[in-house]
Amino acid sequence: MARRKQLKGVAGNLVQWCLSRNFDYKGYWAVGQLYAYAEENNIDEFVIDLLNNNVSNEAEGVEFSEAIKLMSCVFLRDLNSLKIPDWWIKDVQVIFTFNTEYQKRLHLLTSRLGGKPALCLAKITTDQGKTYTSERGFNVWVHNPKKEVCRNAL
Repeated sequence: MARRKQLKGVAGNLVQWCLSRNFDYKGYWAVGQLYAYAEENNIDEFVIDLLNNNVSNEAEGVEFSEAIKLMSCVFLRDLNSLKIPDWWIKDVQVIFTFNTEYQKRLHLLTSRLGGKPALCLAKITTDQGKTYTSERGFNVWVHNPKKEVCRNAL
């Protein structure tokens, strides 16, 4: 029998997956591409609404629909595996915040290896109004195809 408190784990899985190298867009790490777009347009935060498959108003021109659909699929796969009905879910957001300060509780020791500190937060709100969150710090580099190997090229 599914329980709503399992959504805390679903939020954690979603954050971990978003920060993994498996989160690709056109063969490159999607978060690096989001960060490159953010740097070019002076945006510090992306709010991705997974139920409506869109990105926040500041980034309307961003063409990351494939990546957002992939994120939605990962979320729905977790719901299905736990037999959580979709009508329990009122809102799902993944928020990427760039150019943040290091936070000891969120950034691991290994995240001091390079790049700039950033945060990823997953928020799942239920039909009963309870919100389950998971947040993780990480380091991000601006996407540069000259320095990176395209996953599709392997």
